[in-house]
Amino acid sequence: MDIRKLRLLCIEALPLIEQVNYSKPTPKRLLSALLEKTIELIENEHKIDEIMFTTLELIGLVKTGSINEQKAKKFKADHYSETEKLLLKINELIEEQGCTDSKYILELSDTGEVGGAKNKKHHFLKLVEKNEESNKEKVNFSFHSIEYNAVQLPKAYWFAKPFMSIELSSWRLFLFVVIPLLALITGLNLFIQSMLTPSTSEFLSFVVFISIFGYLSYLVFPFYVTNQLRITIAPQWLMGFSITTAQIESIKLNKFRKNGRPYRQLEFVIYEGKCPICNNIVDVEKGKRQYKGRLIGYCNESPR
Repeated sequence: MDIRKLRLLCIEALPLIEQVNYSKPTPKRLLSALLEKTIELIENEHKIDEIMFTTLELIGLVKTGSINEQKAKKFKADHYSETEKLLLKINELIEEQGCTDSKYILELSDTGEVGGAKNKKHHFLKLVEKNEESNKEKVNFSFHSIEYNAVQLPKAYWFAKPFMSIELSSWRLFLFVVIPLLALITGLNLFIQSMLTPSTSEFLSFVVFISIFGYLSYLVFPFYVTNQLRITIAPQWLMGFSITTAQIESIKLNKFRKNGRPYRQLEFVIYEGKCPICNNIVDVEKGKRQYKGRLIGYCNESPR
């Protein structure tokens, strides 16, 4: 499940709660609180499997004070199924108003796991493909297949926040193309000057420019690779110490150039998969040796 698509649908669904033809107030409050909390957890860099709520936590989104097991069961019996019906109406309204071209809708689901303690079934919002009944019966992947999902919006350093999402349209696309061209022209001009009128100052200016240009190119080069290859490993200067690997991905937008091609957006994200053999996390990293130039999966438990 792509955490970015989940966040987008939650944001689009939230204002529609008051527009939908539905009169019961408690399901509205519960769904609104659930959507807001899901968005908050995603934006606070929680992973997809952390955005879940026990029955007590779910009720705590709209109720204050102590809630015992009996009250929790009664609240859920009275309002949970109604909240599911309300969400169905929201999905219909989203499609009617053309809020998104996503092939997904939101569904209120649960893990189905009760566990040893009471009220340990976890509830969550998930993405379900439209008009696809086969989505209920997940395809069993073989031991040679891994399904990767964008599981987290990674935590970046404060100075890297502007680079977490860059829309390449309008003046941003212009700067994205023009800045490296201007830098190359400036470098070429300095080189020609140092050749035509050789002097210590001219040579030092050229060396300083090359050093600065080389360093800045090293920092921003992954963004240009992403624009060409659609996804690449994010540079370390973007990531916090707790992140082992993350990616920059080029996403197609619903805006089009005059030539008919879509504008794109560069997004900072973490992709992960589950190992089909040992069920541990599979990280996406740069391939080495025979896999050089590719992105490949490394199982945390058995990276070889």
